Amino acid sequence: MDKLKVINPRKQWVKDEINRLIREWEDWQKHVSSITDHSYDDQTQLDVFADGVENMERHSILQMKTVTFLESNIEGHWFINGRDGNSCDRSDLRLSYRVAHRLRELREIEASLEYALLTDSYWKQKAKEMIEKITDKTPEAALDIATSYLKNPLVSDAEA
Repeated sequence: MDKLKVINPRKQWVKDEINRLIREWEDWQKHVSSITDHSYDDQTQLDVFADGVENMERHSILQMKTVTFLESNIEGHWFINGRDGNSCDRSDLRLSYRVAHRLRELREIEASLEYALLTDSYWKQKAKEMIEKITDKTPEAALDIATSYLKNPLVSDAEA
């Protein structure tokens, strides 16, 4: 299993966005739980068609939106593929099961972000911020700012 890494230098933004996606998935779960079976031909179609083609499409769009976000910002995530890499998206399951699985994975990823590795792009962004803060300061003030950053570089994440 690959190590979880935040590849976007704006770690707090990544956390905020994943929480926004989780809320979107929770809203989707509420909608899915209220789906009444759509008509389908049970002789030629799977039970999943009872969820309705439009709902299956909406699920697929939300799933791809989430994958795109994760692929762009978090390396080593296990969304859909599972931590062992052997899971898959079971398209033969009803949406209520699929949504529950996706939500569980997103919540696990979100909870793990606090301990994820940060790539060099993150640290370069933090160094740039520090340099910008000390550029016009006296040597003593610049030293205090640099010391603060070195003691706890993650404190300024709330500003990102």
